[in-house]
Amino acid sequence: MQYRVETLDSRTWLIEEYDENNSVYMYLLAGEEKAVLIDTGFGTIDLKEICAALTPLPVTVLLTHGHADHIGGTGYFETVLLREEDKEIYGLHSDENMRSAFTKESLCPVKKDITFLGDTTELKLGGRTLEILPTPGHSVGSICILDRERRWLFTGDSCCKAHVLFLFPYSGTLSEYKNAMEMLWQRRDEYDLTWPGHHAKPVEKDIILQFIEAAELLGEGKLASRVCESPFGSYRLAEYKDIGIEF
Repeated sequence: MQYRVETLDSRTWLIEEYDENNSVYMYLLAGEEKAVLIDTGFGTIDLKEICAALTPLPVTVLLTHGHADHIGGTGYFETVLLREEDKEIYGLHSDENMRSAFTKESLCPVKKDITFLGDTTELKLGGRTLEILPTPGHSVGSICILDRERRWLFTGDSCCKAHVLFLFPYSGTLSEYKNAMEMLWQRRDEYDLTWPGHHAKPVEKDIILQFIEAAELLGEGKLASRVCESPFGSYRLAEYKDIGIEF
């Protein structure tokens, strides 16, 4: 796979790992003392070297969730943080057969000895504070990350301008997801833009309201869905405005 780097500001970079079929975004956030890499993609590019070329600061990995296309490059780093609720899915998606479903290229080994976040709710980088917001749904341990000083919300796969997936084992419930999106919406005055893990970027925060409305309508049986097929089996898709829910 290939990669490209987009500079968001003097201390923030978007790293995209992609080929003709797949694309995933990672975000390198530097403070005055430390740096955090949000997610590590498929594991086909040398993220350690890429990050070192962008910042001399020590880099800690913070995973938005445990799926294969977000944990692939963890083996390049000493410290990897994940919510413990995603422990099982991290193990499942570390399997080479699961990872090869996304790409056939040579892959970096996934790190085995990761650190669970526990009660950690924020990371201080020196002049830059990241708040960790649990958003179960796409996975039970999914998080979003609020960059307080820059007023940005990094959302992983929780609310891209596309479909949210509940297809894999260890997904949360529709009710949990709706509650999580309502929490993000209640805090909308604290951020101006959202930066997702895939698809269009950045995304206006109103996208969160679409997911709330869709989840509410689907839960009430007022949103139609249809059967679709994927490499992982059959699922139902409910589409609403700019987004969809796959379950």
